Amino acid sequence: MLRPLATLLLIAISLAGCTKSEDIIRLSEIEERLYSGQYDLVVEDLNAYLRDYPESSHGWNTLGWTYIKTDRIKEGEACFQKSISLNPESDNAYVGLGAMNRILGNTDKARQNYMRAISIVPENPEAYASLVAIELMEGNYNKAVEYGELAWDLRKDYGTIPANLAIAYHYAGNEAKRDEYFEHAKRLNYHNLTGLKEVFSN
Repeated sequence: MLRPLATLLLIAISLAGCTKSEDIIRLSEIEERLYSGQYDLVVEDLNAYLRDYPESSHGWNTLGWTYIKTDRIKEGEACFQKSISLNPESDNAYVGLGAMNRILGNTDKARQNYMRAISIVPENPEAYASLVAIELMEGNYNKAVEYGELAWDLRKDYGTIPANLAIAYHYAGNEAKRDEYFEHAKRLNYHNLTGLKEVFSN
C-alpha cells in the first residue's frame, strides 16, 4: 500500500589562475540550475567543472544527485562513492547513497546510509527526513513521526519535511497534527499538495 508513497515522499581545489572563490561561485551557479530542474544542462556543466576540479568532493556529490534526479542510479552511485573517497566525512553523499538504495528497494542499506550521515553530522535534517520515508514504507509510523519531528526541529524552510511529517501523523492516527503539518507544507509551497490530500483520503 505504501510503495507508491515512496515516490511522493520524498536531495575544491584551486588550479593555476583560479581562486577558491571562483570555484565556489561556479559550483553555486550550477547548483542553482539543478534546483530549477535543468538536469541535462547541469550534467554537462558538472562534467566540465569536474574536469577542472577533479578533487571536488562537493562537485561529485552534486553530480550524483543530478543523476539520481534523472534515474541514472548506477552513475549516481559512482559519483557518491567518489565524493566519499575524496572526503570520508561527506554526510550528504551518504544521504545520496541512501536515496539511491531507497529507490532500488534496499531499505536496510538506505537506513544504514542515513544513519552513517547522522553519525557524521548529528544535525542533518535531510537524513532524518529521509528516514521518515523508510519507516513509512515499513509501517513504523511512530518512528516515522519521531524522525520527522527531529527533521522539522532542524529545518523549517523545506516543504518536504512537514509534508512527510503530515503523512506520518496521518498513518499514526493523529489528524490534528496531520493537518497542522499540512498547513506548514502549504505555506512552504510544497509541490504536491494534491498528492498529500489523496494520501489522507485513504
